[in-house]
Amino acid sequence: MRQTKEVKLIVDVLSDHKAEAIEVVDVKERTPFADFYVLATAPNAKALMGYPDDVEEALLKEKFEVRKVEGTPESEWVVIDAGPVVVQIFTAKKREEIGLDDLLKAQKK
Repeated sequence: MRQTKEVKLIVDVLSDHKAEAIEVVDVKERTPFADFYVLATAPNAKALMGYPDDVEEALLKEKFEVRKVEGTPESEWVVIDAGPVVVQIFTAKKREEIGLDDLLKAQKK
C-alpha cells in the first residue's frame, strides 16, 4: 500500500506522541469519502483529547486540509476528517467495543 505524505505525517505525529496500535487502512475501493483510515489507540483520556490538536497543527503547518474534529472524553472516540484521510482515535476499551478493525478486515476479504 502506498501511503501519502499526509498519512505519513499523521502516523509520525501519533507515533511521536506515543499512540498505540496505529493502523493505516486503504479504503479507496470501499468508500467514496476517504482514501485512508488511520486508526490509533490513546493510552489515556488526556492523550485522547490531545492527539487531535497535535495532528491538526501538523497538518495545517504543511498546508493539508482539516475539515472537522469531533469527539469528547466521554465518548472515548475522536474523529479527524482530514479530507482524503479519516483519523479515528479511541481508548482501548472503545476500540474493542466498536470493532472497526474487525469490520475493515472482514471487508478486505
